[in-house]
Amino acid sequence: MHNKIIIYGTGSFAKLMLYYFTHDSDYQVVAFTLNKKYMQETQFCGLPVIPFESIENSYPTSDYAMFVAIGYSKMRNRPIMFNKAKDKHYKLVNFISKQAIVRDNLKIGENNVILSSTDIEPFVTIGDNNVFWTGGILGHDLTIGHHNYISGNCGLGGLCLIGDRCFMGNAAVMVNGLNIADETFMVSGTVILKDTEVAAKYHGNPAKRIGYHHKTGIII
Repeated sequence: MHNKIIIYGTGSFAKLMLYYFTHDSDYQVVAFTLNKKYMQETQFCGLPVIPFESIENSYPTSDYAMFVAIGYSKMRNRPIMFNKAKDKHYKLVNFISKQAIVRDNLKIGENNVILSSTDIEPFVTIGDNNVFWTGGILGHDLTIGHHNYISGNCGLGGLCLIGDRCFMGNAAVMVNGLNIADETFMVSGTVILKDTEVAAKYHGNPAKRIGYHHKTGIII
């Protein structure tokens, strides 16, 4: 295992992940990286910022791993950045807080974030590049796809199937046994009682569909 990592991104989420990796993991962040055209500084949080196009020259994949730090405002950018890092053949690490409750039969991919007080019940499968904010509950026999962003104190029902690039606002919940379609957007506090539609936005208790975002993928 490579315990020295580079964070891809220099936004507020990247800064936050530097803190978590430093204080709640066995990883050491040694640098940040960003596409050259977006670089405005050569240091971030006291560490060097290296052009992504040449990152492997300074930090070879044989000795360093990577974490892709991208937020939620443009959910379709999450897989784009993830795939760019994978194309360079970096191993992408997970951050799993030592204060999370994780059963030993969890199946999990790469580049996931599981923050403190998250409770993951037995027989859960998680794909790649998902974020689970503080205090969430992931029900038993739950299957989660890729590139999703789950905010704080959310409840994901057992036996649900969650697609890709979904967003759940703070304290949104779903009942057991649902199919949550790709790019479902749940406003904070929403209670989902039925299967959702692709790229649809939901609000309320019980949830009502209030729109779509097929064209933009922008959720705020």
